[in-house]
Amino acid sequence: MTVSENQALESFLKNAGWNTAKKSLLAHDASFRWYDRLEKETGETMVLMNAPVGKENPAQFVFVDELLENIGLKVPHIFHRDLENGFLLLEDFGDDTFTKLIHKGYNEKDLYKQAVRSLIHLQKKVSSNQGLREYDWDLMFFEASLLPLWYIKHVVKKELSDEDMLEFEEIWKELYEKIKKVPNTLVLLDYHVDNLMITKSGECGLLDFQDARFGPVTYDLASLLEDARREVKKEIQEEMLELYFNELPTFNTSEFKEAYPLMAVQRHTKVIGIFVRLFIRDGKNRYLKHIPFVWSLLEKHLDNPLLSRYKTWLDKHIPQDIRKKVPFQEG
Repeated sequence: MTVSENQALESFLKNAGWNTAKKSLLAHDASFRWYDRLEKETGETMVLMNAPVGKENPAQFVFVDELLENIGLKVPHIFHRDLENGFLLLEDFGDDTFTKLIHKGYNEKDLYKQAVRSLIHLQKKVSSNQGLREYDWDLMFFEASLLPLWYIKHVVKKELSDEDMLEFEEIWKELYEKIKKVPNTLVLLDYHVDNLMITKSGECGLLDFQDARFGPVTYDLASLLEDARREVKKEIQEEMLELYFNELPTFNTSEFKEAYPLMAVQRHTKVIGIFVRLFIRDGKNRYLKHIPFVWSLLEKHLDNPLLSRYKTWLDKHIPQDIRKKVPFQEG
């Protein structure tokens, strides 16, 4: 941070009454945001979020946070804000992410049930656009194109022709027509166990939702059950889908079942590209190790007849042996 940024932060904390609190780094994520935990001598804690203006959009975080809070979901309450400088003081949920709880031996199925029930609650409450940006063709294709633009270019080290990219676009236009046949809702875009918590009050708390859009109901469910960073047991996936359809029976349609795997493949496609971009552009290498696993998630869907053309395109441009390796590792 620059001197002026530090001065702005100190002024913000002083005005909020937290300038003398002990500060410790809580987390960085895949964006430019970072988080500190603040702790007073009384033991009271707060989370400081720094979302650098120009690189992040703190106003969007506030908008989505308040929207989710208003429909009864547990998100960090915002106690103080300085949107001009990108500073927020947030409710501290503690450290119990679902990921950590699973590692500690908590019942995995019960945690996933809480996650699915929160998603059901959200989708029952939001069936119309409430000022959210659309998760439309332009964004969905841009995300998918991260695979050729970053993975193929930098990992496969192959320059695609205009014809290759045109075919890629045509394939995704066909898939998009199937994907968009399901209802739309508020889509959190990063709904998985790393971003879910059991709060100090025992509720299911949601994190990392500032990029939310209005888009297909299939997205967050696929994000949760086909997690890019951990294997979700098949029996848990099946039971969670059953729970979901029991609560939302009108979604139990042929259109949903057709769109769900296609939405999962779109997410896996973009995540592979994003993980490479995080390394090449931002110097963050901790996501590279997940890439072979994400490939395995994607490939399990490629027997689907709707994905036959995409499978052919991938096989033409990305050798199988490369998909199985962690990129940029020596040896």
